[in-house]
Order: sequence, then C-alpha cells, then structure tokens
Amino acid sequence: MRSLKNLVVVITGASQGIGAAIARHFALEGARLALIARNREKLKAVASDLPLPQKEILVLPTDMRNASAVRVAVQSVRENFGRIDIFINNAGVGINKPVVELSEEEFDTIFETNVKAVFHTFRELIPVFLQQGGGQIINISSGAARIGAPGLAAYAASKAALNILSESVAGEVRNENIKISVLSPASTETRLMSNMSEASRSPSKAALKLTVDEVAEAVIFLARQNSNAWTSMADIRPLLIKR
Repeated sequence: MRSLKNLVVVITGASQGIGAAIARHFALEGARLALIARNREKLKAVASDLPLPQKEILVLPTDMRNASAVRVAVQSVRENFGRIDIFINNAGVGINKPVVELSEEEFDTIFETNVKAVFHTFRELIPVFLQQGGGQIINISSGAARIGAPGLAAYAASKAALNILSESVAGEVRNENIKISVLSPASTETRLMSNMSEASRSPSKAALKLTVDEVAEAVIFLARQNSNAWTSMADIRPLLIKR
C-alpha cells in the first residue's frame, strides 16, 4: 500500500459530513489538502480542526457546477502545491420529493451538482494528470444508484449517471496511469440521509447506517492502493448489526 504523506488531495463537499471526515483521515495520513465547498466559514472551521499545519491546507470556496469556477480552483491548487495527486468528488445534493412534485429547477440542480460538476472535473483534471504522468479521481456515489429509492428518483438517477460517466471515462484514461474509482456507500449518517422521509426507508434499514468515518476509511483504502492496482467500482455497506 502506498504512503499518502505529502500527497496533494482535493476534496469537494468538504465543509461537513463525509467530506469533512475524508479530510480528517487524509490529514492523519499526512497529506496536503485543498478543501472545496460553497461555504467559506464552514470550510475554515473544518480546516482549523485538522491535525495539520495550516500552510498544508488550502480553503477554496467554489461552486463546482460552474465550469469556470472549477478551472480556477484547479489552477489555485496547482499554484499553491505544485501538483494534484488525488481529487475526491464528494459534493452532492438530494431532494426528497415524489417525482410529480419535483420541479424542473430542482431536477436540474441535482444533476448539475451530482453529474455535471464531475464532468467539469474530468475536463480540467485529465490534462493535468497527463502532464504529470498520472493521478487519481475518486467519485462518491450511492447505493441508490442501483436500487433506487422512493422520493429520491432524481438523486438515484443522477448517481447512476455518475457511475456510468465515471466507468466510461476511466476506460479512456486507464492506460495513462490515471485511476478513476467510484465508491458507493449505503445509507450514511449525514444530513442528506437524515432528511429522507420515513416512507423512503424501512425501520430496519433506518437502524443500519454507515458512519462518515467508515466511508472515509474506504476512501483511504482506495487512495493507498499500489500504482498498478485499480478498483473501478466499490460498494460499502454496514454489517447487519444495530448500533
């Protein structure tokens, strides 16, 4: 397993939940971090709690739905750290409504955040990785991409699209020492999942959730794989043990 010490890791959706947990775990590994989300103050709060010198952390308030903003963020990381080794697309949004109540604007927001933002990332990062001689992208998806969920039709569809987009692009670049992996957690203890209606999950499933740290540990595993090893798709689920 490779060391993560001093690697430059970019994490989107880093202001809370899974993203903040991923940042903590990479900090413990000694990586240098760029934290991305839309809320500057929340990002600064996460950064201040990390066990790293603040000079090893870059805070970048960015709306990943905006192609120009993504380009500026990538350039800023390179200017600050000189390179990018790992980019984690964790930012995501879900709106819990029956499809007949979901507005077109809400549908577009979900797809722009969960799919189009990753498209922007691919377009900006792949040329950088080709120039560097390699790199890794880890996209956080969801178990809902495979089985769907009542009230979360657009969210589930967006994550299914993310999976296919990632797998397709991975095939385009795998011979260039560029790894693209997708991690699909089951239901996780985050604000997004807590906002799901009781109608969209059974009481037994509601009791069986991953913690954000368990998801972060899986991301660390993918990041530490040796250079010739590549995990394309990975699912992570809780054991059938109530906490």
